[in-house]
Order: sequence, then structure tokens, then C-alpha cells
Amino acid sequence: MGLEKVKDEILDKGRQDAKAITDAAKQEARKISADAEKKAKECTKAAEKELKETLEAMERKEMLNAEMELRKEELSAKKEAVEEVFAAVRKSLQALDAKKREAFLKKLLGKADKEIDVGSIYCNSKDAKAVGQNAAKADIIGGLIAENHDGSIRVDYSYETMLDSIKEAHLQDIAGILFSQK
Repeated sequence: MGLEKVKDEILDKGRQDAKAITDAAKQEARKISADAEKKAKECTKAAEKELKETLEAMERKEMLNAEMELRKEELSAKKEAVEEVFAAVRKSLQALDAKKREAFLKKLLGKADKEIDVGSIYCNSKDAKAVGQNAAKADIIGGLIAENHDGSIRVDYSYETMLDSIKEAHLQDIAGILFSQK
């Protein structure tokens, strides 16, 4: 029976060793599983953070694009309003009565005479009579264009040119008056 006892001890020892190895393997598997789960959570958290940041960046970009589009539309509307104001001014200048037109032309002729030795005058057909016989017709709404005798110097006092000059020099002021929010 001694051999049977040795055999049982060896088997018990083998079972104990197998159980210890199995327990250690199970513990290692739990540790590996926990580490993998921790890493998966970290990756998920990082991916969620990156997704959130990407979405926020996209929202900011969309907002900026929308604001820029709104500013473009606002600027376009303001530009159109300024153009409408100048169109209304042109229309009112065209509709001036003969007395006012003649008075303005005399002032413009006087100004041209101070700048050059006037030889030729160009004006629209309505103003030709007020300017006199040496007036040639020009496609302008009003005012006049004067040249010296040899045509080398020209001063342009047409309403279009004066309005363009006013618009260029005072656009900020005009826009301020039109769009000031009081």
C-alpha cells in the first residue's frame, strides 16, 4: 500500500499544482481583461473627446461661415441702398427746373473760367440754350465739361463726375448717415 499512498500524494500534488496554475492563469486572464477593458474605455473616452472637439470645430466653422454670409448680404444691401440714394439724386438733378439748371450752369462756367481759358463747352441738350452757341452736346445728365481752345486741358463738371467724386470721397460719411443706429 505504500505505493498507492505515493501515487495518491503525487496525484494530489499534481492537482494542487494544476489548480494553482489554473488559478494563476485565471487571475492573469482577469488582469488582462481588466487592462483591455480599461484601455477600451480610455480609447472610447478619447474618441468621444475627439468627436466632440471635431463637432464643436465644425459648429464654429458653420457659425463663422453663416456670419460671413450675413455680413456679405448686409454689405450688399447697404451698397445697393447707397446706389439707390445716388440714383435718386441723379434723377432729381435731371428733373431740376430750367431756372435752377441755368443758375448751376452759370456757377460751373464761372468755376471753369477760373481754371482754364474755356474754348469748348459740352452739355446735355436741355442745357445747350443756357450755355450758349459754342455748346456741343454731350451724353450727360447735367452740368458741363469744358476744354481749353486746343483741347489739351479738360475740366469735367458733369453731374455724374461730381456725384462719383462725392461718393468716392465721402462714402464712409454717407454710409454712416444712412445706416447709423440711434
